[in-house]
Amino acid sequence: MARNIRLMLGRLLQAVQPSYSHTYRCLSLSPNHPKSIKEVSRVGIDKKEMERPLTEGTVGGSGWVPVSLLNFYNRLPTVEIFKQHFDGIPFEELPIVHVKASRNNTLITVTDHKYNIITYTSCRLEGFKNARKKTNIAGQTTGVAAGQRLIRRGIRTVRVLIRGLGPGRMTSIQDKKSVSISLTSVQVVNIAASAKV
Repeated sequence: MARNIRLMLGRLLQAVQPSYSHTYRCLSLSPNHPKSIKEVSRVGIDKKEMERPLTEGTVGGSGWVPVSLLNFYNRLPTVEIFKQHFDGIPFEELPIVHVKASRNNTLITVTDHKYNIITYTSCRLEGFKNARKKTNIAGQTTGVAAGQRLIRRGIRTVRVLIRGLGPGRMTSIQDKKSVSISLTSVQVVNIAASAKV
């Protein structure tokens, strides 16, 4: 088969050569390789390691978090939550923890229900500089520091409003429980970037 193709290409090039003054090279055809390129490049790699799924999420995510979807709709907030009292405070008057997780920093501002600032902290104020501000540990430390400041002011129950997709996004609110702050609601606000027209 390969020999027939070579002969046909040679005749074709001889017929075309007088009309063009370009030089030509002989083509060499090799037989098909039984293994694909992917199989050849994977030599020495453990197949179990290749089959392990990659974890998704923020940088430094440790793995999959199991989520139970049983009674999912029963756990969603309803209109009655606005009428409830938490530690004797109506839901609408609870302090709000604003977490802004940019890709380079995590900023936490605590306001009352009238948006007057109670306390503010960031990764930089907690001692992280330059590239260390964008780590999960920096976000976690900032969250713990904000929780301790709230306890010193006598605040134990808050609402949380999260903005941004940075690495300190969830780690900043995870350790509020270790500081014994109870979270009544966690609201995620992400504003999609509008396309320029």
